[in-house]
Amino acid sequence: MGSSTVGERRRRRFGGVRTGVAALVAAGVLGAVFAPSALAGISGSGAGSHPMGDAAPVSASPTPGAPGAGTMAVSPKVATTSATTWNAAAAAEFWTPARLASALPADAPKPVTQQPVTQQPVTQPAARSSTRTAARTAARAAGVVADSVPNSSSIARSTHFSGASSTGIIFYASKDLTTHYCTASVVDSHYGNLIIMAAHCNPGSWMAYVPKYQHGAAKQPYGIWAVTKVFKDSHYTGTPATSDYDYAFAQVAKNAKGQTIQSVTGGNWLSHTPSYSMYVTALGYPKITADSADQAIRCHPNYPTQRLTGYRQMVLYCTGFWGGTSGGPWITYFNGNTGYLVGITGGYEEGGPNSWTSYSPIFDDRIFTLFNYAEYH
Repeated sequence: MGSSTVGERRRRRFGGVRTGVAALVAAGVLGAVFAPSALAGISGSGAGSHPMGDAAPVSASPTPGAPGAGTMAVSPKVATTSATTWNAAAAAEFWTPARLASALPADAPKPVTQQPVTQQPVTQPAARSSTRTAARTAARAAGVVADSVPNSSSIARSTHFSGASSTGIIFYASKDLTTHYCTASVVDSHYGNLIIMAAHCNPGSWMAYVPKYQHGAAKQPYGIWAVTKVFKDSHYTGTPATSDYDYAFAQVAKNAKGQTIQSVTGGNWLSHTPSYSMYVTALGYPKITADSADQAIRCHPNYPTQRLTGYRQMVLYCTGFWGGTSGGPWITYFNGNTGYLVGITGGYEEGGPNSWTSYSPIFDDRIFTLFNYAEYH
């Protein structure tokens, strides 16, 4: 990407944002937000440097033939929280190593009939179960399956790695204190305090973000961070018809040193998805019951994503994306920690019908509208 393109994108992000958001609120397009309370159920600059420098070749603006634009349209819900009550110290005290390790995936469980990912790449996915085959048949009849279903030789294999500083796990507790988690990642933002997650990972109480999570560690490498607000597009209701809006942003409080999450971990650059067919690197944290390593995975297929017919979503075929990987970033030009964020695991069927088929909503103007709102509220 040339410097002029970067400049155009930054002007688009920051120039006139306050005025534009104010107008949207006045028009009834935008409203309140989800803010998960630290004590009850749901009711500065950190822009940083460009992850790939001025020479990165991906355009963050819509390109000819791109999936298109849209609006956020209706007002999100609201709940309040106290940032002085729920902070980094409180999060670290509540989220002990044992409590982190016992958390369950917040996304729908995927069938555990495929061979789990081991420390080595999986060599061959098992045959689909009869239940999964029936679901696939029904989906095909409804016209919502991928344009082509790959054979086993064209399904990529994920591998474990030590993790990326910009990607981690978001934890929360339900009213009965059952703990849950999904994958999330830091997004480059004006105040350096935003992460992105899947909207179907419904936020709860005592919400915290752990970058580059390490199983069983007495001290997490980048700490435990308090999450204070979650922003969703209210189009999303959890139904297949609204799964194109399965994304959310969350605000993260500063740590005890007064640092923002982005200043410590770096952040991915939110970008328009230029095409349904892209080469991406996908990251996530699969559930320990399916992947005993309890470690981050990544996948970089040597073939592009496809379109999910009937939806504004992409399809990625790669093994190992069990429950828990929802919200994981799909990145182009990944440098080992950050890159250009063009999707997240989510959407139809909460991100896919099995562990080797993953979906992602397209990132168009609608997600940028929500992102701009989350930056300044």
